Amino acid sequence: MNQNQSSLYKKDQFLVIIEAAVEYFIALCVTSTFLTAILNEMNVSASLQGIISAITSLACCVQLVAVFGVKKTYPCKRWVSILNLLNQLLFVILYCIPMVDLSKELKIAIFIGTLLLAYACQHYLTPSRVNWQMNLIEDNRRGIFTANKEIVSLISGMLFSQGAGILLDYFKAKGDMTTCFIIFAVTITVLSLLHLALMLMIKEPKPEKPIPPKSFREICTAVFGSPELRRVILFDALFAISGVSLHFSAVYLTQTFHMTYTYITAIAILHSLFRAVVSRYLGRLADRKSWAYMLRICMFVLAAGYVVFCFCSPTNAFWLYPVFSLCYAFSLGGSNAGRTNLCLDYVSHEDRRYVLGIQHAISGVLAFVVTLLASLLVEVVEQNGNRVFGISVYPQQILFGISAVMILGLAFFFLPKLKKPARVTETDTDTP
Repeated sequence: MNQNQSSLYKKDQFLVIIEAAVEYFIALCVTSTFLTAILNEMNVSASLQGIISAITSLACCVQLVAVFGVKKTYPCKRWVSILNLLNQLLFVILYCIPMVDLSKELKIAIFIGTLLLAYACQHYLTPSRVNWQMNLIEDNRRGIFTANKEIVSLISGMLFSQGAGILLDYFKAKGDMTTCFIIFAVTITVLSLLHLALMLMIKEPKPEKPIPPKSFREICTAVFGSPELRRVILFDALFAISGVSLHFSAVYLTQTFHMTYTYITAIAILHSLFRAVVSRYLGRLADRKSWAYMLRICMFVLAAGYVVFCFCSPTNAFWLYPVFSLCYAFSLGGSNAGRTNLCLDYVSHEDRRYVLGIQHAISGVLAFVVTLLASLLVEVVEQNGNRVFGISVYPQQILFGISAVMILGLAFFFLPKLKKPARVTETDTDTP
């Protein structure tokens, strides 16, 4: 994309930023903390909650269906927007499940099925949506654009998040979670309709020439033919596995440390502020150096955060948890966008959808399998009175210790060379 073409999409780039902020409000309503509130209301165990929170990872495998099933890459805006609406309305159902007069086991089964279907819809559309919206942005401006988008979402989402946390604590104290869940359900519905309208307003760039669908062999060659790209995919999968401990953190904070939702969301505001501050710097760093260079810095800080969480206990968590949250915020300021854009650095425009879909599917499935194993560890340690070899320890502390070791290993040994790669094809260069 050249400079003149990019100027045609300035309004659409602005709409993408606003659309991302509205979507972020919806995502906040179904983050681990708020899902924990629903699951706590249904008396779900900590180990099972960890597995349920990892369903988002398992649903990534649906991207494989999208990669091989979606033959027509243009236009995609209409079906992507409608499927995205369905995904968000399924989140509404999650808040209705505790209010239904059914057995606990059946409620849990419906909850898992609904959550899995919701994220299956989301992951099916993700490769096409990312390709659509990234084609609105010049390659050498993806870092700063992504940072600006995150800043708007984070700052606007802070008050929303704090209000949601206060709401949860208020109705929990009253013993009236039904009214609370109804408010959340209505809020998500309204935001979903607004989000649909915004998506339909964003233009979809038309390819200069039709892109024919690839055969199975051609897709596999595009994804696994390059040794650099194979390394990126392996790195992404191992990075996803290293974060398995995070699936068990929300229930740990509420049930073990007895933190209020208001306090957790207050720390989330601090988290968002710091992430907003560093994301623009990290985006510029990625554009100037490389995504790999920026990611390595984020990973060192993330490892430090994991180590801090290892030492969290009911006596010190009130002040150690914010330290972890700041380290995690710094990491997310670059790693979320960095993992996707690192991949885009090594692949041509026409192959982005295939590569991203397969990469996310591999990472998601492996992360879910490891989460199942981690849940067994959590259950065994808890049944043993939180003792291992006679030492008093919480299972989450063990998991965060493993995560710290893994992320350091990745930063030192698995991250691709710290060099900004040449574009894969001439169509990826910015011509005058």
